[in-house]
Amino acid sequence: MAEKLEEGAAEQPQPRRKKIRLSGKEKTAVFILSLPDEDSKKLMEGMNEDEIREISRTISRMGQMPQDVVRAVREEFLSRFENAAFDVRGGMQKVKDLIFRVLGKEKGRHLLKELQQGPKNTPWEILNTMEPTLVANFLTNEHPQSIAVVLSQLQTEQTSFIIDYLPPDVQQDVIYRMAKLGNLPPGAMEDIEESLLAELEALGATRGLYTQEGGGGVRKVADILNMMSRDVSDKLLAFLDEEDNPLAEEVRKEMFLFEDLLLMDDRSFQVLLREISNDELLTALKGTEDRLKEKFFGNMSERAAEMLREDLEMMGPVKVTDVEGAQQSILKIARKLEADGTIVIMGKGSEDVVL
Repeated sequence: MAEKLEEGAAEQPQPRRKKIRLSGKEKTAVFILSLPDEDSKKLMEGMNEDEIREISRTISRMGQMPQDVVRAVREEFLSRFENAAFDVRGGMQKVKDLIFRVLGKEKGRHLLKELQQGPKNTPWEILNTMEPTLVANFLTNEHPQSIAVVLSQLQTEQTSFIIDYLPPDVQQDVIYRMAKLGNLPPGAMEDIEESLLAELEALGATRGLYTQEGGGGVRKVADILNMMSRDVSDKLLAFLDEEDNPLAEEVRKEMFLFEDLLLMDDRSFQVLLREISNDELLTALKGTEDRLKEKFFGNMSERAAEMLREDLEMMGPVKVTDVEGAQQSILKIARKLEADGTIVIMGKGSEDVVL
């Protein structure tokens, strides 16, 4: 950027500083960091997790940015720009502050761990970052046992999405095989990794940053079914019933459904309520059985319960997928609180509870 010479000043040759060229991601990172915290939070709240991950990775590599570069970036983003100085500095601490504000502590800690560990070189990380439809297409012609082994190594949420895109008969076979899957010999797993990595590299798949969960079995299948739509999970459970009823019952015992919140004591229920947003609760309760609604109402103040009842009555039609999404979000919070020992869900691990 050329500097204006003062009027009447003698023109002197100026030392030329090396021009800084920024990528689109770097410009976005500079712009976000130049905003007040509340504005940057609102901006990042509109991004998906992959976008937040990319921007966070970019910020973590940045140092102090020259003021003229910051101004140039803001001028590119804004039609009008106030002449003020901005202290824009990257680094992991800045990433931590941003991530915690946008994603909250739980998701933020997970993402920070990924960033600190750096890129991975196994097929599991690659498959975890690919679009579920692409992974399903990639696996669809493989033997169901091979698909079961591969999916058992992926993140539970990603696996549930991938299974959704498999043909119904393949879904059933894969779920059944995953439920019965034991530990594979290390040598066998290394051969599978090597073969998968070669195929994925041939496709030009990009490496990701996810950690491997690993392992099949009843608990893995239960977690997967928990994250799938109720219609699909019911059909897959019905298939397991036909193939192996005792196995299906084991899966059911490990599953955690929205109706299971009835098993919670009032103290635990009240703790859970403090962690749930009103909008999320309103959507989750739409169409829920009266018994469960009353459980929520009974653990609120009279005023809050009355307001929620009125909002439910005035609420228009809601998509089933939105209701299930809100319920799954609440269940995730409940599972986290239970894992931390903050709440107790009777009937789910209740053998450890002394009454």
